[in-house]
Amino acid sequence: MAAGIFVVRFLREKHWWLKFHRPAGITGVVCLGIGLVAAVVMVSQGGNGHLQVPHAWLGLAGALLSVSTPVLGHLQFKIRSQIQQLRRWHRRTGYISMFFSILAALSGLVVAGYI
Repeated sequence: MAAGIFVVRFLREKHWWLKFHRPAGITGVVCLGIGLVAAVVMVSQGGNGHLQVPHAWLGLAGALLSVSTPVLGHLQFKIRSQIQQLRRWHRRTGYISMFFSILAALSGLVVAGYI
């Protein structure tokens, strides 16, 4: 996800930026999905309840927003009459999902005792 954001922020004048941005964002969503599945399995095996700590809520929010981000990005090319609103929400959800994902990672380090 960070690579997709980096390309948009700093390399958008390159003709290939969108061809990199799309798969980078989708790869980020897939990685977060794999992490979410792994987290659910680990918590289930540990016998603890789900969504008991802020780390879990931050991770869930980041994962859900990360799914909506590429959907909004795709829709802006399909619903041209709403392009400004869709682009605005695509950008917002992209930044917010990245923010929540970073917070989830940091809070996970706290929960694990590394910080």
